[in-house]
Amino acid sequence: MATATATATAHSPMLRTVALKTLRDQRRALAWWALGFIAVVLMYAGFYPSIRDNATKLNEYIESFPEPLRRAFLGESGDFTSPAGYLNTELFSFMAPLLLLLYAIGSGARAIAGEEERQSLDLLLATPVRRRRVVVDKFGAMLAGALGLSVVLWASVAALGSPFDLTPGLWKLAAAVVSCYLLAVSFGSIALAIGCATGRRALAIGVTSGLAAATYLFDVLAPSVETLEWLQKLSPF
Repeated sequence: MATATATATAHSPMLRTVALKTLRDQRRALAWWALGFIAVVLMYAGFYPSIRDNATKLNEYIESFPEPLRRAFLGESGDFTSPAGYLNTELFSFMAPLLLLLYAIGSGARAIAGEEERQSLDLLLATPVRRRRVVVDKFGAMLAGALGLSVVLWASVAALGSPFDLTPGLWKLAAAVVSCYLLAVSFGSIALAIGCATGRRALAIGVTSGLAAATYLFDVLAPSVETLEWLQKLSPF
């Protein structure tokens, strides 16, 4: 019976690819992540009518902020008037990149280092799959998971924004989502590399998160200091 089960498992289409098995194992977590993205979009969409009605006063108040503070919390535009400006300020300047970064960094760190900590990496490498292919498939699973959440983000804004008059251009919305996706998978790749090199998931998450925070500060603060302005070009943000 055990031999028959093992044989059936080995020939299961879902398990023939490490990437597909990884995505299957993450399906519940990805579903909760998707629900979280939908909830965040719904929250921001629900706030938009009241923000829009008081946009003039809010913009005047924001103009009194120091420039570094405006950039840190409101992004480049700080515009609450238009749907695109509101989404850029409230969603795409911080929350959407943050959520995608959390997923991608965690997924990248778990890809190899997580398997090693769970003592399941030896079992995975005992299969007739090259080590290089294991890493590539794990990387592909991280890309696919982040892409799926990005699609959920785009579709949520497009679908849930309409009842609240939050209707940005869909192509510009797609461009913003793609930017967040590329940012997230960049740091997810770093976390994967550190996890492969060290076999320590917590270290991969900690170092990559610290790097993300540092480069975010470069992007926000460097333009305010003339001698440090060049640092902004080094930031993925």
